[in-house]
Amino acid sequence: MRHDNGSAAAQSYPYGLRWRRAFGLLTPAQRFLFACLTAARISVGLCDLALAAAMYVLFMLLQPHPLAHRALWIPDSILGAALLASILVVVRALIDVLSSRSALSYIQNLHVDLLMRLTQGYSVMNWSRFVARNRSELLHHSLNTAREAADFFHRCVELIAGVVVVVAMAAAFIYQSAAAALCFGLVLSAFFLLHRFFIRRSVSGSAANREASLTRLHKNLANLYASGKEIRTYGIHDFFQNRIRNEAETFARYHRRAVFLPQISRIVAEQGTVLLFLALIVAVQLQHGDMHKLLSLLAFYFVLSRRLLPLVSQISLIAGQMESSFENVLIVDSELTQCLIHWAPPLPALLPDPGFVLQIRQVSFSFQQAASVLRNFNLDLRKGETLVLHGVSGIGKSSLLNLIAGILQPTAGSIRVDRAAIAYVPQEVPLLDDSIRNNLLFGLAAQPEDALMRALAAANLAGFVRAQPDGLDTHIGDNGALLSGGQRQRLGLARAILRECPLLLLDEATSALDRENERQILANLASLGAAVLFVTHRRQRNQYAQRICSIRNGILIEESAVSFSARALELCAEQ
Repeated sequence: MRHDNGSAAAQSYPYGLRWRRAFGLLTPAQRFLFACLTAARISVGLCDLALAAAMYVLFMLLQPHPLAHRALWIPDSILGAALLASILVVVRALIDVLSSRSALSYIQNLHVDLLMRLTQGYSVMNWSRFVARNRSELLHHSLNTAREAADFFHRCVELIAGVVVVVAMAAAFIYQSAAAALCFGLVLSAFFLLHRFFIRRSVSGSAANREASLTRLHKNLANLYASGKEIRTYGIHDFFQNRIRNEAETFARYHRRAVFLPQISRIVAEQGTVLLFLALIVAVQLQHGDMHKLLSLLAFYFVLSRRLLPLVSQISLIAGQMESSFENVLIVDSELTQCLIHWAPPLPALLPDPGFVLQIRQVSFSFQQAASVLRNFNLDLRKGETLVLHGVSGIGKSSLLNLIAGILQPTAGSIRVDRAAIAYVPQEVPLLDDSIRNNLLFGLAAQPEDALMRALAAANLAGFVRAQPDGLDTHIGDNGALLSGGQRQRLGLARAILRECPLLLLDEATSALDRENERQILANLASLGAAVLFVTHRRQRNQYAQRICSIRNGILIEESAVSFSARALELCAEQ
């Protein structure tokens, strides 16, 4: 679902359906915890109601003519009534503190859960769908949208608890005074009409536009930081700054409306409740001429109004904020649905025959409805064999490597390979904003330092690392910004070598290297005993390759080959 359609989508949901859509995101355990938290928050309000009743009893006992009839729970002394009120205050404070802490922990855990579900969903999404998505948009959904969606449930807890407590207090009003209950009902009706017809639609529209603007702002910022070198070269800072300024101002305008409009409800609720309390005093005075009982009733209403003043204001504010946060619930739900629809199932585990690391049989592949990239493609790769696949862009070389690695799935045919024993080095090596050590490990458990240095030596990078003051702990910056292009590629090669996989897939992995560095690294790889499938634009001599091939019309064409055993003897003689 796109943000620019979000406003209409959110407004078209009736309350019952939006609650069902929202709670569909929760697991059964999360729903149970939600119910427990809501009950705990309701109990805080019921403690306030019980405290109001205890204060009523206390003031009646202070009168010259105390209560004529007492229920079993009503204390018969001023000390007992004061003690009961004190206990209720302590219990109420404890429940309030514990339930507030539990609610915050629940929302934090829910945010983590939604974040992990989104990232997991994106990770297993069909690769073609995934690469079509904007990275900054996915980042925004995983961080900000997931957090706002989790906040929706926090507001749900407070809203449900507030409504239940208000209903309970309204019942107490009715019990004490029908006139007071009537005043209370009229004020609540006015608040509801104000929110329903004047605030809800504006808040919902502003929230949807704010989310769309924030997403565009993320994209513009990502483009600015990713294109820093070209922007400085061309001197076009103003162009990007103007784009960012316009989007930031648009976001600020919609954010201001989405935040300010619920505040109007809060202000009206606060002042309206004050007027309500004054009206209650007048109503009680007109209905009860007994001044002694009036003081007790005022004490009762004062304690209730102390809770009602912030509660009615809170309900009005939360109702407005929920319009904004529900937009994020819709986005998260839509993203998870898209991840499920475009989920890429795991490929069957088909191992090659003994002596081979890769066997491809009659494989065809195409991108959606486009023409086939590969047609009835066949390839065998033996253990320790090096195959160079060269040619111009667009003939299917990278697609072939992605199929072997399991990133893409063939439309026909089978690929027999142990995918747990593949190391893949792309042309643009993704590097962590971290140390050389952690970029080498890249998820592996800690390795001995000599093993790391051997991998670096095989990639001709050991000398550079030894020359750094911090050695393996040298920080390389965002995506290796502190390294040259060739150093980034060699670090990616060292990462693959460290894994000691029997099959190396190299996709233009030496394009940034000079011929001598490339020659030395390819010689080192040949001596390691791993099979290498090396994709390149360059025409390679068969110095370190048993076979040199290309792809024509989706079919593998072998251009030259050397006997595998003869090539092994040549390498031994050279070394």
